Amino acid sequence: MKCPEMSLRSEKLDEQLSSLIQEVSLPKDWAEELNRLALQDYKNSAPSLTASVKEKETRLSVISQKLERLLTGYLDQVIDQVDYTSQKAKLLSEKKSLEEEIFTFSHKQNDWLAPFQNWLKDAQSLDKIASDSDLFVKKVCAKEIFGSHLLLGEKTVRPAEGGTPNSFGKSGETAWAALCAAHSTVGSKPSSSFVVRDPGLEPGTSSLSVTRSNHLS
Repeated sequence: MKCPEMSLRSEKLDEQLSSLIQEVSLPKDWAEELNRLALQDYKNSAPSLTASVKEKETRLSVISQKLERLLTGYLDQVIDQVDYTSQKAKLLSEKKSLEEEIFTFSHKQNDWLAPFQNWLKDAQSLDKIASDSDLFVKKVCAKEIFGSHLLLGEKTVRPAEGGTPNSFGKSGETAWAALCAAHSTVGSKPSSSFVVRDPGLEPGTSSLSVTRSNHLS
């Protein structure tokens, strides 16, 4: 079936994609501030994570002692095999859960900072990509950012109604959508009005909330 839409010249497509990509670009001072906040979160989260790991390690030590006493009681015939087997299974299950939690907490501090900093670099590079003449790279970026939400109609490339840029994280407002909203909110204001991290988010969460920085506006 023949497509009813008229073709769009490559130079016009280039111009429109550049405009869309520019809307989600990250200014240098925004990137620097976000990186500073990320490093601050990373540093501040270390004591609480360390305390959580230490608390779970203490509980793990208690369980190990209980298992030793349980075995002694069984060998001394203080408890029968049925009780021994039942209590041992419960303690081993609790021990395994704690070990998994300790592993998760031990790695939590280190599993979000590098990906987030890589995203900052990618978002900051969009300004250069938008101003360059490589249409193929722009198409790749647009697909990564907007996914299947881009439509072509009446010789105009635009996001689908209700469509938002692809998510960098797995929940909450997407980072790309946040940047797009930031540009919309700031408008002609200087780029000292920047994107800041939502204080309600955990350090490992990559979604961002866009607000105006009152003390810098």
